[in-house]
Amino acid sequence: MKGMGIKAYIIKKIVSIFITMWVIATINFFLFQVLPFTLLGINPEQWFVPVIGTQHNLQYIEKIRQQVIAQLGFNKPLDVRYFIYLKAMFTFQFGYNVGSALSGPVIDTIARYAPYTVLLLGGSTVVSFVISLYLGVFSAHKRGTPVDQISFMTLLFFYAMPSFWIGSLLLLIFAYYLKWAPPNAAAYFSQFTGLKFYLALLKSMALPFTSLTLISIGGFYLIQRSTAIDIINEDFVTILRAKGLKNRTILYRHVLRNAILPTLTIFAISMGFVLSGAVITETIFGWPGLGYWTYMAIITQDFPLEQAIFFIISLMVVLANFIADISYGLLDPRIRRG
Repeated sequence: MKGMGIKAYIIKKIVSIFITMWVIATINFFLFQVLPFTLLGINPEQWFVPVIGTQHNLQYIEKIRQQVIAQLGFNKPLDVRYFIYLKAMFTFQFGYNVGSALSGPVIDTIARYAPYTVLLLGGSTVVSFVISLYLGVFSAHKRGTPVDQISFMTLLFFYAMPSFWIGSLLLLIFAYYLKWAPPNAAAYFSQFTGLKFYLALLKSMALPFTSLTLISIGGFYLIQRSTAIDIINEDFVTILRAKGLKNRTILYRHVLRNAILPTLTIFAISMGFVLSGAVITETIFGWPGLGYWTYMAIITQDFPLEQAIFFIISLMVVLANFIADISYGLLDPRIRRG
């Protein structure tokens, strides 16, 4: 019975994923392939198809141009182009970069720069999540004490600060005054090869990683602390104390497990946004991730790249929520029954 419950729960969620992604893809189609060109009276080929003969796109021959037109359906009616577009999105055939900063297939651009964003933003999100779990429970246990007040105010301060302020402050102190880190990450580690490249990469990542961690940890911590305070006041915690269990066991085995669900949801959503990149942070530190190239796509009008990133971010968030829902169902049988 339990197995059937989980199976039905998963099937229901998978169906909702397909419906959600279809809606998102449709909105994406109208945002990037219909509205701008309808309102401005511009031929969509002007922005979606590589131009022949310009200084940046000399590598595109007429054969490639026609291939892109056929691939994206610009030689077809709008309704036909819509279905061609849906097939292209769900098979990750996003066309070619048409801005002045990047060239080649969009999917190759994403594959080239996504690992930098996953390493930076994914790593900082995981570290922030893990630290906040234990710190939130400990702070809830020490509620009202100086330790709780100091940690609460410190993390709330960083959580409330703009990312550009924290990033600029770290850059000013550690890159320009102390000279401990390079001011531009990509310009620094791209000079090296082999083992020196990876060491330079880690050195370049220190400042943006710290900046993102300081910003992220506060949100996780506040939710975990608030939930843990409620759990600590539950009757079962009083019973566990009456049985003589140590505070450490009660806090990190029982309270933590029961308080993790809301924080897990925020973590899943945050991981879904990993591929969106931290636009401001990556730009400030010169980190060559998708956040930086999203910014470049906007200012260079690289619409195929924007459209692809929008779709992939949406897909990642939907999948992250799916994983969170399944985790909920496994951790809390009441959700599964509901």
